[in-house]
Amino acid sequence: MLSVIIYAQILLLAVPYVAAALAALLIGGICCGFRPLAIRRLMRRLILGLGHVVVRAAIRPWIRVVVVDSGMGNTVPEGAVCICNHRSASDAFLVSQIRTARPAAQAMKGWPMRLPILGWCAKVGGYFSVADSSYEESLEFCRKLLIEEKTAIFVYPEGTRSGSREINQFHGTFFRIAKDLGVPIVPVAIAGNENIPDRKFRMHRGTVLMKQLPAISAETVRNTALYTLKNQVRKQLEAATAELDNRLDDHEF
Repeated sequence: MLSVIIYAQILLLAVPYVAAALAALLIGGICCGFRPLAIRRLMRRLILGLGHVVVRAAIRPWIRVVVVDSGMGNTVPEGAVCICNHRSASDAFLVSQIRTARPAAQAMKGWPMRLPILGWCAKVGGYFSVADSSYEESLEFCRKLLIEEKTAIFVYPEGTRSGSREINQFHGTFFRIAKDLGVPIVPVAIAGNENIPDRKFRMHRGTVLMKQLPAISAETVRNTALYTLKNQVRKQLEAATAELDNRLDDHEF
């Protein structure tokens, strides 16, 4: 019953927002002469707004989302690759709560890009599917986003959601891209959402904690071996998510 209520609330709030956002995109496109860069940035801002609608309004009061202050400044630097652990399908909405210098893009698997309306919006906003791209295509796409547009990208190197507190092995694609382009990496830990929703897309009450870890500088990324860099970030996220899980178990939030 809880799942029905939450999904109904998401639809009631998200559908009018998407309709209004598409109208805003049309008006904004006319005003800016439909310049591709301006359209992409506007669409990313509208997608960010949808994330806020879902996380801050639609799922409350049953699910609470808290961004834990890292004490290092909570704004992701321009053009950074944000490496996230991936427990559930809600991660794509939850990362809207991480503050970035400008609205960020995401890399994801192919199926979300094929969803009606939302998939089209994601493509217009500069989101892209790693599964449907060669390394060279992904590198060029990221070069435009990270270097030319100075836009951060949220990625999930496990490749699929774990559905548990475990972090699966990381694929190396985006670590290699960060090295080749000479951009910083920002690890982002997400905990508490392994059943929000679960693998059968059933919703459960709970609290989600998120924490942005200190950025790894572009120089360090360039000078660290790929295998070492990948495992270093994975270990950082394992330690951070374990800390957040312990705080949830101790009911600190």
